[in-house]
Amino acid sequence: MNEVVKKRIPFCPLLSAGTGDLKVCTQEDCAWYIASTKTCAIYVIAHNNVLDIKAKQGK
Repeated sequence: MNEVVKKRIPFCPLLSAGTGDLKVCTQEDCAWYIASTKTCAIYVIAHNNVLDIKAKQGK
């Protein structure tokens, strides 16, 4: 699949984990989807954890 197309299609990190296939995010039909940010809660949690780790490494 084209890399540009992959970046535009939201994939579900939970359904895709451990499989060889990327599963498309169901957005509003998913309990982990945050409509106000149009983002998956798993991505938000992961992003916040990465920022926290980087902050701790800088100390």
